[in-house]
Amino acid sequence: MNFPKKIRHKSPEVNAGSMADIAFLLLIFFLVTTTIVSDQGLFVTLPPWEENMEQEDLDIHSRNIIKIHLN
Repeated sequence: MNFPKKIRHKSPEVNAGSMADIAFLLLIFFLVTTTIVSDQGLFVTLPPWEENMEQEDLDIHSRNIIKIHLN
């Protein structure tokens, strides 16, 4: 009795070497084309200070207070 031979198909493979090259090229491209902005601070316009200005007493509720403990 002759059994038919099983045909073995070669599974398709992806060439990983070229994918790594493309990944590094994209990484280099984005590193070169990215602009880095360094802020020097925030510009805030404050109202003028007067020496004889009256201080207002504020009511601060305990639910509006945040306590931060650092080790």
